[in-house]
Amino acid sequence: MLMLSIDSSSQAATAAVLRGGELLCEYTQNQMKTHSVKMLPMIEQMLMDVELKLSDIDVFACGIGPGSFTGVRIGVATVRGFAKTLNKKVVPVNSLEILANNVSSFSGSVFALLMARENECYAAVYENGKEVVSPCVMTTREIAALGSNQPCLLVGDGALKNREFFQTALPDAKIAFGRSNVLSAASLGEIAFRKSANGAVSDCEGLIPLYLRKSQAEREYDERIKTAPSGGKDA
Repeated sequence: MLMLSIDSSSQAATAAVLRGGELLCEYTQNQMKTHSVKMLPMIEQMLMDVELKLSDIDVFACGIGPGSFTGVRIGVATVRGFAKTLNKKVVPVNSLEILANNVSSFSGSVFALLMARENECYAAVYENGKEVVSPCVMTTREIAALGSNQPCLLVGDGALKNREFFQTALPDAKIAFGRSNVLSAASLGEIAFRKSANGAVSDCEGLIPLYLRKSQAEREYDERIKTAPSGGKDA
């Protein structure tokens, strides 16, 4: 089975082709503001390099977030378009699950953390590959309280950007290093192959972004509504 996996929920847009769970090729563009422009040419070049056509792909895998709102939308829309045009199935995978898969050899609790905004992270906890705390938004203090008194590994940019705080609040915790903290289309594809083997596939309409919180535009709109004077005139 040939799979094309795509994620654009972070700073990097990444795509990979896998055959039978084995990586054939992976491309990455590390410029968030150009995802909408460079994603399709990157995929086209990658397929050319492995001498495949888009129609050769049997199933598509997509990172659904949480992460950049615009990036998530670009990735989901791209995969929906491919799957609908070619009448192929899709496998959604959340970003935090990808991070946890990067450090799957760790035997304790894995805290997958992505920055949401200052002092807040998108967070999920995994043990032996099983999700024990579902994706949610947590403050760094809430994460520290949850991780106390247990061996744990923190992974993702939420761990790196709050390294000093976590090193103080969780002195026994480990913090992942290097590419373990990067959302990889290869890692996404590994997860998606396992899911597809268990029948966890859907049609393109089943590909739903995982945002976890409102976008900045939605928050600003809500704030304007709250502070706007009441309308209407006295009779």
